[in-house]
Amino acid sequence: MNYNKYLLRTINKKCISRGYFTTSKRFLYNNRSTFSSRCILNQQEQPLQQYIKRHFRPSTPSFEEKRDLYEVLGVSRDASKQDIKKAFYGLAKKYHPDTNSGDPNAHKHFAEISNAYDVLYDDKKRQVYDMAGHQGATAENMEHGGFPGGFPGGFQGGENINVEDLFGGFDLNDLFGGGGGRSKSTQGSDIQVNLHLDFMEAVNGCEKDISFYGGSKCTPCDGSGAKPGTKPQTCKNCGGTGTQTRSNGFFQMASTCRTCKGSGKVIKEHCSTCKGKGVNQGQRTVNIKVPPGINNGSSIRVPGQGEPGLKGGRRGNLFVNVTVSEHELFRRQGNDIHLDVPITLAQAILGDTVTIPTLSGEVDLKVPKGTQPGEKRVLKNKGIPSVNSNGTGSQYIHFIVNIPKNINSKQEELIKEFDQEDKNHNGPLDSLSHPILSFWNKAMKRWREYSNKFKN
Repeated sequence: MNYNKYLLRTINKKCISRGYFTTSKRFLYNNRSTFSSRCILNQQEQPLQQYIKRHFRPSTPSFEEKRDLYEVLGVSRDASKQDIKKAFYGLAKKYHPDTNSGDPNAHKHFAEISNAYDVLYDDKKRQVYDMAGHQGATAENMEHGGFPGGFPGGFQGGENINVEDLFGGFDLNDLFGGGGGRSKSTQGSDIQVNLHLDFMEAVNGCEKDISFYGGSKCTPCDGSGAKPGTKPQTCKNCGGTGTQTRSNGFFQMASTCRTCKGSGKVIKEHCSTCKGKGVNQGQRTVNIKVPPGINNGSSIRVPGQGEPGLKGGRRGNLFVNVTVSEHELFRRQGNDIHLDVPITLAQAILGDTVTIPTLSGEVDLKVPKGTQPGEKRVLKNKGIPSVNSNGTGSQYIHFIVNIPKNINSKQEELIKEFDQEDKNHNGPLDSLSHPILSFWNKAMKRWREYSNKFKN
């Protein structure tokens, strides 16, 4: 027993000196029975390096009845390599011993799924397994210096051991919950504020002072958080890296340094103004330019006017959410505006010239004779300028003919004379040749003929 411990200690020193695993001692003690049976009980007179080369590997999971490898990973027999890899990472995270310290079977489950991945992800081993089952796969592993139940590719020769061969393209810290390197700088949060504009302010554009509550860099310490005249010092606990590394099984787990909180710096004396935060909260005022043509519901982005970033990160952005009042005359649709213009019956019949408002001032507009209710006119380039282009919308004029509800006796007499004159000129109102009502009269005639068929 003493000779075994001496040999294990010797191997442990050589493993560490060669950079195999910082936790090789624990691994060897956990597997001393397997190692001893091969290296000591068999009394093979071989150099110590050869023992490490041929036998320093995890043993095959010793299950009484080995499960189908496809079943272990939960994939079909025609699964692609990507499906196998995806299934393995999900199970590896679930059953890794470091995250399941309370589960006595976690080691077995992890070894089982690792073995399944080792075989099925390798095209040649998978082909042998499909043909000869577990025995064929085990023989294939041993022949190529790999290890059954271990990690892809084995630890061949005890050299160039790289756990990333297994987790290529994945962040082990993300997979097993470890911390990353030094905490990266983080951009500050964005700030949202509301701005209400008058209709014409939105049309023509304007400048506004926006006041809101937010953070700004502390002036006395210039944002460092340290007492003016001093500087943050390099953290002695992590050497300025911002992380602490511990070995756990085959993996080195990095976590954020608790002393410096991942910044790599320690402040001995804090700034009395900002209490070491480097930021002061208070009322801020920012002047912004509102572009002409901005619409209700739009948002203006003001870069770098949000909250200060962390650890040297950039400031966030200020987003100004705009609401616009409705106008008492104009209605906006996109970049076009619409205007209802009331006219009298006489103006509609006889024609006239009316003065109307536009966004750029008043203009005179001719009302043609015989203008119908709802008839419209278009004034090109009299609308709202586009925010994103050089174009300008149009102004649409909708004529609203005012029909009087109450008239005096003279007006009534004149209307009757007008009606009689119209009949003398155009014929009866129900005439099929009436210039205005002919279409209506013809349609009504067809409708009556159609309806009478059902009555008879």
